[in-house]
Amino acid sequence: MLSTKPIDGSQLTFRYSGTAQHFAYDRDAEKRAKDQSRNPDTGLPLWKVRCVAVYRLAGEHGEITVTVPSKEPPTAEFDAEIMFAGLVVKDWTMNGNQGQTWQAESFTSLNPTAPPSSTATGAKKASGASA
Repeated sequence: MLSTKPIDGSQLTFRYSGTAQHFAYDRDAEKRAKDQSRNPDTGLPLWKVRCVAVYRLAGEHGEITVTVPSKEPPTAEFDAEIMFAGLVVKDWTMNGNQGQTWQAESFTSLNPTAPPSSTATGAKKASGASA
C-alpha cells in the first residue's frame, strides 16, 4: 500500500546535514543498483538530501532524507536552513513493515550569504557517507 500526501513546508524548518547519490534497491536481487538513479520524467540524477525537520509549533524534530532530482549535487553549509519545493511524503506498508519516503521537486539554500560547499567536496563527502 502506498499513499502520497503533499506537505505544507511553511510550518517546518529544514536544516541541511548532507547529500548522497541515490541508488535504487532491487528487492528481487536484494542489492542496490550500480548506477545512480534518475528521475523517470526529466532524466536528472536523484540525490538524497539529509536534513533535520523542525516543527516548532509542536516542539518536534527529526532526521529525514528527501530525494531530489538535480543536475548537480544539492549542497549547502552544514546546518544551514534549506527549503524544498513540491515536497511530498509517501507512506508505505510492505511485508509487515511500514515507513515513509520523502520526495521534492527542488532544493534551495535559504542562506545565500554563506558560500555553499564546493560541488567536488560535497560529492566526495556524499560518496563516503551512508544514509
